[in-house]
Amino acid sequence: MPKKSKSHRPRSSSSLQKRNASSRVDESSSRRSDSQEVPPQYLEGLLKMHREGYGFVLSEQPGIPDVFVPARRMKGAMNGDRVIVTVRSNPRDGRLEGAVTEIVTRGSNWIVAKLQKRGGQWVAVIEDKARVTEFLIPPKKIHGAEAGQSVGLKILKYPEEHQSGLAEVVRVFERRGEAKTEIEIVILKHQLPTEFSAAALAEAEAWQSRRETEQEEEREDLRHLPFVTIDGETARDFDDAISVRPEGSGYRLWVSIADVSHYVRPGSALDADAVRRGTSVYFPDQCIPMLPEALSNDLCSLRPREDRLTFTCEILFDDRGTAKDSRIYKSIIHSQARLTYKQVARAMFDQVPEVREPLTPLLPMLEAAVSLYRLLRGQRFARGSIDFDLPEPEIQISFEDGSIENIIRADRNEAHFLIEEFMIAANEAVARFVTRHKTPGVYRVHGAPDPEKVKRFHELLHNLGFNIAFPAKPKPGFFNKVLAQVKGHAEERLLQHVLLRSMKQAVYSEKNQGHFGLASACYTHFTSPIRRYPDLVVHRLLQAILLGDLPRSEKLKEAREAELAHIAAHCSRRERVAMEAEWEAIDLQTALFMQRYVGETFTGVIARIAKFGFFVELLDFFIEGLVSLEDLEDDYYIFDERRHRLRGRKTGKVFKIGTELRVTVAKVDVEERRVYFSLLTN
Repeated sequence: MPKKSKSHRPRSSSSLQKRNASSRVDESSSRRSDSQEVPPQYLEGLLKMHREGYGFVLSEQPGIPDVFVPARRMKGAMNGDRVIVTVRSNPRDGRLEGAVTEIVTRGSNWIVAKLQKRGGQWVAVIEDKARVTEFLIPPKKIHGAEAGQSVGLKILKYPEEHQSGLAEVVRVFERRGEAKTEIEIVILKHQLPTEFSAAALAEAEAWQSRRETEQEEEREDLRHLPFVTIDGETARDFDDAISVRPEGSGYRLWVSIADVSHYVRPGSALDADAVRRGTSVYFPDQCIPMLPEALSNDLCSLRPREDRLTFTCEILFDDRGTAKDSRIYKSIIHSQARLTYKQVARAMFDQVPEVREPLTPLLPMLEAAVSLYRLLRGQRFARGSIDFDLPEPEIQISFEDGSIENIIRADRNEAHFLIEEFMIAANEAVARFVTRHKTPGVYRVHGAPDPEKVKRFHELLHNLGFNIAFPAKPKPGFFNKVLAQVKGHAEERLLQHVLLRSMKQAVYSEKNQGHFGLASACYTHFTSPIRRYPDLVVHRLLQAILLGDLPRSEKLKEAREAELAHIAAHCSRRERVAMEAEWEAIDLQTALFMQRYVGETFTGVIARIAKFGFFVELLDFFIEGLVSLEDLEDDYYIFDERRHRLRGRKTGKVFKIGTELRVTVAKVDVEERRVYFSLLTN
C-alpha cells in the first residue's frame, strides 16, 4: 500500500465538492453534442508544468480531458502540486482552460535552482521563459554555496503569488554539464528514491540466505516443462518465462511470472519501500530498482537452470488463436535457457543455421511459440487493437568506460512482438479471472479519446492532404486503418505522435473500464511484479481468490475497493514520474553525446514544426535538434498551424515535414537538455 500520509491520497476536498454542487446541471443535459461531458466549474488534479511556463492539470474524471493553465494563472503553484482550477471552454477553439484557485497539496519539497546574491540577501532562482520563482536563503542555511552555483534546495516555505519562498541549501552541484552531476539532478528533480531502508535490505538478505525454492504443497510442479526467458541483451531481472506446446488443433501456453508476493509481504519494510517507488526507473546507463538486488536480480529473477517460485497463467487456444480455457495457480519452474530477442529473431524468424544449432532441444517448443504468436497477433489486430509502433532511441553505452558510443533507432523485431503477445494474453486472462470472481481488483484501463482531440486530428489529416471520412464515434480498429493509410508518407511520424496525444493516458483503476488501445474489454498488469507495484498487488489478489479470502460483506467489499483505488491512483502517479524522469535522462544523454559534434555538419529531415522553429532528425544518429526561427535571418517566417509548415513572408519559401536539409550543430545546452542546429544556407 502507499504511504498513509494525506499528501499521497487522491483527495476530493470538501471545498471542491461544495463549489461544484452549486454548478451541477441536470444529468440529461450534462453532455455536449459530441458525447464529451460538460466540465465542472472546478476541477482538482495534478499540475504538470512545461519549461515555457504553462501547464496542464491532469484530469482524473472519466470524460473530462486535461485542462490547460496559462503561466499567468498559476497563482504560485509549482510542478507536481495538487491544485483546484476554475474551468472554462476557450471560445476560440473549445479547449478547456483553467486558472489555479487553490493549492491542495504540494508535490515536492526539494528543488534545483541557481543561486544569486543581491546585496546582502541570498536568493535561489528558477527561471522559466514565462515566469520566475524565487526562494530566499537565510545566511545560516547557505552551507558554503556560492553565487552562480546550481543548488539543491529543501523548501522551508513555499512561494505565494507575490511573495518569495524560503529554502535551505542541501546540495551544491559544482560541476554542471558532467554526466554524473546531471543525472543526480534528474534524480533529485523527480524525487526518485535511491536508497532502501536498512530494514528492507535486512529482509531481502534474510530471504536470500534462506533461498526458499522448495516444492510447496499448494504449488504445481512445472519443472518438467521447457520454459525459457526471452529478454534484452543487458537485462538482469527476468520477470517472465514462457513455454508452448501443440495440443489437438490448437496450442497450450504457460506464462510463468516471478512470485514476488512470496517474498514481499504486506506490511513489511520491503513492501513499504516498493510502494513508495511504485515502479523501477530505467535510465540508459543505470536502473533505480523497485526492489533490492537480492530479490530483483537474484531470488525473483527467473535465471536459467535454477528452481524459481512463480505464478502461472496457463491458457488453451484453439486453431484460430481464441482462448478456450485458462487456469491461474502458484507453481515452481526450472528455466532451461536465458534467450535474447536478437537470438530468437535470428534463429526462428531469419532461420540462421548457426544460431539455431545450439537451440536444437528447444526448437520444437519455440516453433510452437512462433505459430501461436502469429495467430494471436493476427486476431488482436483483427479485433481492432491499435498498432502504435513509434521509433525509440537506443543509447549504446561503452562497457569499458560508460561513455555513449552511439544513438540509433531501437530495433524491435518479431521476438519482441512474440513476448508482447503472450504477455497481453496472460494479462487479459488474469483480468477475466479476477472479474469472474466479482471481487475488487486493479485494472489497466485506457479510455476512448476525447472527441475534441479526435476532431482536431481529423482536421490535421485533411490539411495535410489525407481525405479520410471519420465516423461519429471511431473505434480502435478505425484508427489502425488511418495509420495504414499514412504509412510511408513524410508526415507518418508526426501523425502517429498527434494521434497518440489524442488518446487518453492509460492508468490503473479499481474499476474495469476496458482498454481502448488494445481493443480489450478486460485488462490488467500481471507480468512484471519485479518492476511494477500494481502487478505485485494483482498477484496478492490472485492469492486471495485461490485461498477464498474474499470480502464477504458489502462493507468489506467497499473498504477493499477504496484501498485498491488509493493504490491504483498512487501507482499511476508514480508511473508518470518515472516516465518523465526517463525521458529527461534520454534528452540528457543525447545532449552529452552531441557535444563532441559541435561545429560539424549533418544531413537530416524536418520531423516536427512549431511556432518557434522546427526539429530536424539526423540521418546519421537517431537524434533531433532545434532550428530556431530566430536564426532564420533570410525572411520572416509564419507558422501555418493548420498545415504544419513555415512559410516566408517575402520569399514564399516553405519548410514542411519531411524536407531534407543540411544542418550544423550550433550549440548544445546540457542543462536545458537540448541540441540546437543552424541551417546551412547553401
